[in-house]
Amino acid sequence: MEKRAGIQSFEKFKYINTINALADGDITKWDTILNMPYERVLTKLLLNKTEAEYQKRYGEISRES
Repeated sequence: MEKRAGIQSFEKFKYINTINALADGDITKWDTILNMPYERVLTKLLLNKTEAEYQKRYGEISRES
């Protein structure tokens, strides 16, 4: 569905997609994100991924019930 909706159009922004997501779409927070230690940003990205996977599984299980 994402492909059909045009997700590929965001590829031109490369890493800015990640910066923007971490800043919750607030451009005034971009510099703050960019100046954070790499390990902190990586940990946050891993946390976001883990949460998304959990939510997806939880939703699938809920629909099965």
